[in-house]
Amino acid sequence: MPPRQLGIHAAITVRDSVGELPEYVERDFDYDLRKRISVGIERGCFVLLIGRSSSGKTRSLYEAVQTVAPNWPIVQPSGTGDIVEVLEGPRQRVIVWLDEMHRFFGADPRLTKEHVIRLFRFPAIVVATLWPDDYLKRKTPRGLGAPAEFENDQRLLDLAEVVSVPDALSIEEQAEADRVAKADTRIRLALDVKDAGLTQVLAAGPDLRHRWEQAPDPYAKAVISFAADARRLGVLSPIVEDAFATAVGGYLTPPQRVNRPLRWLADALAFGRQELHGAVSALAPVDDGHTGSLAGYVVADYVAQHIRRTDCPPRSAWETLIFATEEAEDLRRLAAAANARMRYCHEEQALRRLFELHGEGAVELSGVLFRGGREREAMDLLQRHLAEVPHDRSAADRLGRIAALTHRIDEMRAASASGDPEAGRRLAEMFADGGEADALRIKADTGSLLAEEDLAALLADRGAVDELRERADQGRQPAVDSLAELLAAHGRTDALQQRADAGDQAASRQLEKLLTSETTEDGAAVQAQLAHLRRQISADGDEVAARELTALLFDLRNEAELRREVDAGTFQAAERLVALLNADEAVDRVLVDRLRAHGLAADGAPYTPPEA
Repeated sequence: MPPRQLGIHAAITVRDSVGELPEYVERDFDYDLRKRISVGIERGCFVLLIGRSSSGKTRSLYEAVQTVAPNWPIVQPSGTGDIVEVLEGPRQRVIVWLDEMHRFFGADPRLTKEHVIRLFRFPAIVVATLWPDDYLKRKTPRGLGAPAEFENDQRLLDLAEVVSVPDALSIEEQAEADRVAKADTRIRLALDVKDAGLTQVLAAGPDLRHRWEQAPDPYAKAVISFAADARRLGVLSPIVEDAFATAVGGYLTPPQRVNRPLRWLADALAFGRQELHGAVSALAPVDDGHTGSLAGYVVADYVAQHIRRTDCPPRSAWETLIFATEEAEDLRRLAAAANARMRYCHEEQALRRLFELHGEGAVELSGVLFRGGREREAMDLLQRHLAEVPHDRSAADRLGRIAALTHRIDEMRAASASGDPEAGRRLAEMFADGGEADALRIKADTGSLLAEEDLAALLADRGAVDELRERADQGRQPAVDSLAELLAAHGRTDALQQRADAGDQAASRQLEKLLTSETTEDGAAVQAQLAHLRRQISADGDEVAARELTALLFDLRNEAELRREVDAGTFQAAERLVALLNADEAVDRVLVDRLRAHGLAADGAPYTPPEA
């Protein structure tokens, strides 16, 4: 099968270049990759390359299978249905090529661990590539409100032999590239570019980014920005012209919206689709299966991943994508992207459209409604859904869990209406966590030490200083320890000193550690650590790095940077931001409760529901 059909980017071309692809530059991970694939010759295997767009992962995979199994037929399924057809056919040695594996997440039918295990018996060599962000958000366990499909995806990813692909060359790879460059002018040209890596240059990535940065007018830049945001939010379907016309207003200033030239959209699209080096463009036109028929535009992967990462798309982009999109998988990804960015209003819009068009997403939508304090509406939705689909176990389980909480919710709501502010806070907490803390609190108050320890850890993780202090003052040791650690993490020496003076030994120990450690932070070192963690998240999909980054920003009390990570959809950033605000005793608790329930508007302000 030709390399381009397998997903290998068109490389830059120069006057004396020969062949469709430049000479391959050996990578450090090639031996490990080929060894893992070799196992599949006799008993099947599933090898997954994780790397950013244009990092060279697809080319490395192509070279590996050509070396290890050069005569094996290659099947390139467009969906899980094609894989099922392979499984139902005669057994034969085959390579199943799943480049850009994100296309199979949330698909109908879903690709499962069991499908791949059955392929092993052929034997089949299953190879795939995936972006780090897509790997991270599915490989990491989620809470009560997580989409059910994530559990399936996690089981599937657990089966894979993972090979990470850095987007920059190592010293040894650079030396190999220099050797290859003596015979291949395209490699030499790419190495001469200093502001991007070899593989990105070969795919014309820098030129694409520069075209966005140096667009001739704000309309051309807005069109490319919207297409890139659509891809980052999970919309893989082509974008039609009418959607561009509706969405780009949020990317423009009021004068730019009013004074748009007559042919602004046609000129902007023409600029975006202009080819660079004869092959690559920021926007690629896509047909609908009929020659000469334009279905819409898709953005180049490199553009999607390398611009506007920490900017949350404007409201016009969210609403245009949600109401112009009909594909179930696109709507699910839009909802997940909105959830990660705390844009719960847009999460609800996407899930409602998914439910209306496809009858799917009832469980996820009920979670959004419950989080917003609309438990009756959530129950009504689930009951209507179960009347149509009575065997949906997930919906039945969710309905049962909500129903079990209604009595407790009614009690708290009545107490709150009677003027009890604590009941109001507990009620908001119950909607946010599905009753997790309330259940632990009840068990701890009846004498369970294990529940007391779990509750103290949970409260510390949420930055609940007030309640930890209250429980610590009652002599509950887990709360005493967790409170001291939380105060120390935030450098609150005055509060620690006050508790130490009152005889709190845990506070004394934490205060001593603070006073004997470095008293000043090396700002440059902290910034370097933050930059390093962000590179790990982007390059390797490192879930540990995501936790470290958000935890470090929490400890630094850096609300602005945490908000940027929320806007980028970084794992755990939303939880850390709420915890940081909760730990700040100067912040209004009502604001924190509203943030938990309703999240943010597209512009980053706290969202106010229409009924409020």
